[in-house]
Amino acid sequence: MTASAASGSPPKAYRQLRPYRALRVALAVLDVMPRYAWLNLRAAFGRPASAETWNRVHTRAALRIRGLALDLAGAFTKAAQIGGARADMFPEPFIEILSQFHDAVPPRPFESLRPVVERDLGGPLEARFSRVDGEALAAASLAQVHRATLRDGREVVVKIQYPEARRIIPLDLRMLRLVAGLIHRMQRTVDLRSVVNEVAHYVELELDFRNEVRSTLRLGEVLAEWPDVRVPEVEVDLCGDDTIVLEYLEGIQVARTREWREAGHRTTDVARKIGALYGAMMFELGSFHGDPHPGNLLVLPDGRIGLLDFGLCKDLPEGFAYKVADMMVCALVGDNEGSIAAARALGFDTFSIRPEHLRRLMLMIIGDRDGEEGLLDILSESQVRTIPPDFALVLRTLVLLNGLSHRLAPGRRLIQAELIQHLAKGAAAGAPLAA
Repeated sequence: MTASAASGSPPKAYRQLRPYRALRVALAVLDVMPRYAWLNLRAAFGRPASAETWNRVHTRAALRIRGLALDLAGAFTKAAQIGGARADMFPEPFIEILSQFHDAVPPRPFESLRPVVERDLGGPLEARFSRVDGEALAAASLAQVHRATLRDGREVVVKIQYPEARRIIPLDLRMLRLVAGLIHRMQRTVDLRSVVNEVAHYVELELDFRNEVRSTLRLGEVLAEWPDVRVPEVEVDLCGDDTIVLEYLEGIQVARTREWREAGHRTTDVARKIGALYGAMMFELGSFHGDPHPGNLLVLPDGRIGLLDFGLCKDLPEGFAYKVADMMVCALVGDNEGSIAAARALGFDTFSIRPEHLRRLMLMIIGDRDGEEGLLDILSESQVRTIPPDFALVLRTLVLLNGLSHRLAPGRRLIQAELIQHLAKGAAAGAPLAA
């Protein structure tokens, strides 16, 4: 078996130590927080800073987050990835600087991860692979991916979880929560708490590779007849607790807009296919891919959308689309009693929800940037104690798709238009006979 040498070096052991990680975070906070505090103080005394000054502070903060993610990896890289996809919420410097983490996290040499793969295989790599590229195709917060060739000649990718991931993630999340809370008390321009909540809520799922294999197989079955999507096949017998082996898909990441446009793909076509795909999954087919970060979507040569990374997938209950549509319509037309009843039917704790909060939440979902509020602020103001599990991942997916839509075609809402069309179809199909 041949393998090229990967660039870079294994992560230094001291980077996994609690004191080092805490000190790196503290230094970043001490650099960024006073700058935001000063700008807010100026505004309070009637001397607001210019947009250019705010952008410089945002840029410095984004670079600090980038530095933490590069140095510490773990949950900090996941936070950077999520922040880089949230064009609907974060200022442009954050999107520009942090979006690189969908495909530019420094990889580790394959040889440092070989023991992980061989442990899951129960034997040497050479028994199942004729070649594994030493240079990673992609690296992220919890794992990295290498291209490989099976003994029978088929091209695959091998996703390998970092051996320390399960140990350092809890520590990272505690520090992120502390920092996000401190920053939010000093400034509200960029709310990092929602990013931390996303990281904390979903990272446990992403660590479960067995669940990811099951989800990939399930979604492949659900989308088998869908014309504009491709789900990679799974080599189930080669997968384990820390390794997943999938069919290799040749394509261009949707974040690399210039490349796929130069290849002849139109922005309107790509955006509408993504919107139609997610609308169908969530509101018609009842099983969906819940992690539409730009790095997880490919534009394939034939124009289809290739899906990657199935750690966050979910099956939805029958009638879900009708309940969501009912809540949305009632909230937007001012039917206060109806919107609260629909929210209750979805599983929301509606004891303290006010109709205006539901309306703002629905405006966020359909991508109304002028009426948009921070998701966490809306939920906090309404004192919502629980979000129904079925709706939580759908809401996160819709917010990410809003950000992607804005990135692909600012102001045009191409993805949202398709989502709403499929929501209407799913609602009509699942409507009660008496409705």
